[in-house]
Amino acid sequence: MERGVYLPPSQFESTFVSAAFAPDDFARAKEAARDAFAALNDKG
Repeated sequence: MERGVYLPPSQFESTFVSAAFAPDDFARAKEAARDAFAALNDKG
């Protein structure tokens, strides 16, 4: 969330995108998710 991207914490929640999203928005979200999962992987 620090980077402006919110990933739902549960498998029962959804992530929604908007028609207003630009390619840069998707790239930023992808990068933030990748970095978050990498940080979790580094912790154990």
